[in-house]
This record gives sequence, structure tokens and C-alpha cells, in this order.
Amino acid sequence: MIEQHAIENEFQKYNRLKVDLLKISKCIECCEEKEEQAFYQNLAIEYSKELKNLKKSIENEYHIILCDRCVH
Repeated sequence: MIEQHAIENEFQKYNRLKVDLLKISKCIECCEEKEEQAFYQNLAIEYSKELKNLKKSIENEYHIILCDRCVH
């Protein structure tokens, strides 16, 4: 039960990062100023790195493979 709760928490973190990344990408599309666009692009890069690291961590910790389209 504890492991199930832990993995659910990890999935929630993973999905929050994905949602935040989508919101950031929307901001990139809406920016009118180059500086603002560059800020959101850099932010998106960092979020992408964190998402990738969290995915690897979940896969290693729980011995599962996550499909990018399947985690909800």
C-alpha cells in the first residue's frame, strides 16, 4: 500500500510538470517581446530536463517503463 501511494505521488508530480510545461509553451506562443519569449523558452528547457529526470527516476525506482502519452 505504501509503495502504491508513493508511485501515485510520483505520477502526480510527473503530470504536474507536464501540465506546467504545456502552459509554458503556450506562453511562448503568446509572447510579443523577444526577451519574454527567450525567458519562457529557457524555462521550458529546464522543465523538460526535470521531466526527463523524474521519468528516469520513476522508471528506475519502480522498474517500469513510462510511455510519454500514457501517464495521466
